[in-house]
Amino acid sequence: MNRETTSKVHKGQQGANPKMRMLVYRERSYPAREVQGRDGSYTVAADSLVPELLDGIGSHDPAAFKLDEEIACYCSDEEIQKLADEELVEIIYEWQRL
Repeated sequence: MNRETTSKVHKGQQGANPKMRMLVYRERSYPAREVQGRDGSYTVAADSLVPELLDGIGSHDPAAFKLDEEIACYCSDEEIQKLADEELVEIIYEWQRL
């Protein structure tokens, strides 16, 4: 089962974004972030989630399919935390062009 929790961000953190959250899949937490693009909001998740989701999809876990469909792209933890929303949106649009 997967669930989503919002993480707390302290004022003054470098690169802090109030839209940071944690995605939980198979009882492990993965950083994620919501960004606003031209066509709506998108979820960017940590690439460390990919192997777990692939395993879940291979096992026909409906939660893995659902979670993967909600994610626009995967990036490193550092990129999720430090890149500006505009930079992440550009990555998402590049992924969509592929």
